[in-house]
Amino acid sequence: MSMIVTKFGPWGGPGGDYRDVQVAPYRLVRLTIRSGDTVDGISFTYIGNDGLVYHMGHWGSDGGVPHEIHLGLMDFVMEISGTTGMWVSGMSNVLRSLKITTLKRTYGPYGNPKAGIPFSFSVDGSDRITGFFVRAGFITDAIGVYVRHC
Repeated sequence: MSMIVTKFGPWGGPGGDYRDVQVAPYRLVRLTIRSGDTVDGISFTYIGNDGLVYHMGHWGSDGGVPHEIHLGLMDFVMEISGTTGMWVSGMSNVLRSLKITTLKRTYGPYGNPKAGIPFSFSVDGSDRITGFFVRAGFITDAIGVYVRHC
């Protein structure tokens, strides 16, 4: 599978540990977001540019409620948006909320969209968001995306 993949972001703070994919992502298959008053954790499944399936995460905590997004063969992530900001004392600028928009529908927002500063990233045309990288520890501190240019 030939492609050009570019990383954008991250949005959020510098806390937590850097987590990234093993192989450049070709197609996003499934995403699980755990959230309560913030985005607690993220995991996802993708097909790499080598044609193999990879399961990444769970990055962050197991707190909150799990929300699963399954992408069909003709559905792709076109935008992520949300808010970043202070959560509790000593945890400033974390991922407070996250919304995923695909070709077919919008999922979320998960977390607290009324808290923090808004951010948004979208792709146009045949470009696709195909994976994520994060900074995460106790919760998800920041999120960035991989974009496949078709």
